[in-house]
Amino acid sequence: MARVLPTALVMGVIVGLLVAAYMNIINVPVIEWAINLESRAAAGAADDGALPLDFLAGLAGQRIGLSVGLAVVGVLYAAVFTGLYHLARRATPGWSPWAWAAIAGLLGFWGVSMYTQIKFPLNPPGVGDEATLLARQGFQFLFIVVSTIAVAAVLYAAGIVNRTAAGAARWPRYAVIGIAYAVVALLLAYAIPGVRDPAPDWLPPELTIMFRSITAAGHFLLWMGIAFATVGFLRYRERGIHAYPPSATTAR
Repeated sequence: MARVLPTALVMGVIVGLLVAAYMNIINVPVIEWAINLESRAAAGAADDGALPLDFLAGLAGQRIGLSVGLAVVGVLYAAVFTGLYHLARRATPGWSPWAWAAIAGLLGFWGVSMYTQIKFPLNPPGVGDEATLLARQGFQFLFIVVSTIAVAAVLYAAGIVNRTAAGAARWPRYAVIGIAYAVVALLLAYAIPGVRDPAPDWLPPELTIMFRSITAAGHFLLWMGIAFATVGFLRYRERGIHAYPPSATTAR
């Protein structure tokens, strides 16, 4: 399974664009709904919060920006996935590459995306004070970095346990790792301030729920898509190399 990183980076771009298509179809209308409500509220127009239809065409620039942004995020996630994948491979030698991909993808999704969204819930456009934007982004970035290091440390510690213990002796040490991670995660959640701005009156609760749910699903698809596409492509290449060794290829 050599050259995981270059393959993962390419898959990050491809999967990022595919997830962007999903987000453009499903989530951009929700974003446009929020923009529509914000505009009407700013203009002082009454609105019953119903989902309008005039925004479905969307803004081309907004959709293109989303696609480019998710492609970049896919590259960043692919780099993190590669590190977690190698840690999972060292922690559980002999396991299937598919299992390593699943472990790395799920831990990446939890540590980088889901836990961060629990601490810093995402809001649709128009929600949030510009005066607190820098603080929110700074604390969120710090949270992501520490959370990613924490899940990587779990894999590293699990590898140490697997190399130094056997059989039933491993389980108490696994429990210690789990408890230690839980303590670090709780400390992280309470130590880093969560800057949250109140939701405006014009924002329906169901819009926020839809936006956050769709976004979380998109991140899950991005992580798992990168994981399995990377391993799938590498396995495909390995089978091709084994099926046609250099000597056979030359002879042909």
